[in-house]
Amino acid sequence: MMRVIACGNQKGGVGKSTASLNLSYALANKYKQKVLLIDMDSQGSSSLNLGIDVSSDEINTIDKLLEPYVIGKTRRFSWEAVKSCIYTPVYWDRERDTENKMKWVDVQKPFGFDVIPSSLQLAIVELQMGIMGGRSDQRSIRMDYLEGVISQLRINSDYDYVVIDTPPSLASLSVNSIYSARDGVVVVSNTDIMSLRGVDTFIESTEMVQSRNPGHRGVLGIMMCLYSERRKVDRDLEDWAKGYLPIPTFNTRIPET
Repeated sequence: MMRVIACGNQKGGVGKSTASLNLSYALANKYKQKVLLIDMDSQGSSSLNLGIDVSSDEINTIDKLLEPYVIGKTRRFSWEAVKSCIYTPVYWDRERDTENKMKWVDVQKPFGFDVIPSSLQLAIVELQMGIMGGRSDQRSIRMDYLEGVISQLRINSDYDYVVIDTPPSLASLSVNSIYSARDGVVVVSNTDIMSLRGVDTFIESTEMVQSRNPGHRGVLGIMMCLYSERRKVDRDLEDWAKGYLPIPTFNTRIPET
């Protein structure tokens, strides 16, 4: 059974992409799960960190997949279209030559999981979502655009997990990401006041989406990023989150280093 989870916060720069990448890598390499990362952030941080040239016309990004459906050119997603956007990213490493141990050779290695990349054009698609679906308030936003892609993945792929990297907002792209993440949302935050003060609003938005999608698990908890045990303010703010936020705080932290 494919599980879909999202990493989110309405503030940018808190480590959502870092969390999404590390979560995907850990699920794939430590727990031997088949994982797909969907980059729903128009800044494309996850895609760029995986070495994908999202500015290339030869790369099929999520915006190219969503746009015809959003503007009404197509009425449903095809598996062929979804599959054309899935890439297996690789990185360069150096290893000793098998024949001559005194020499090093450059080799390509897979990260271990697949990705549907994003690009800056996804911001235009978000505007189109607003025009086509209404955006006077969150309840008027159409939430099921991304769900069409997820449905094709459920039917035709063998992924164990889909991880969604959400944008730093509570507009159409985030609402669609949260709606599709039926197995829960991980809130990601820095240990600073500006990052934490938006968490309540994000939780409320997730609860609103949850009420529209029966079976949605809602917020799973909050994970701290850029954390340093040496800073008293980090420890104090983590204690505050544990004591006052209405969600669990994960023991796992992504350290500043």
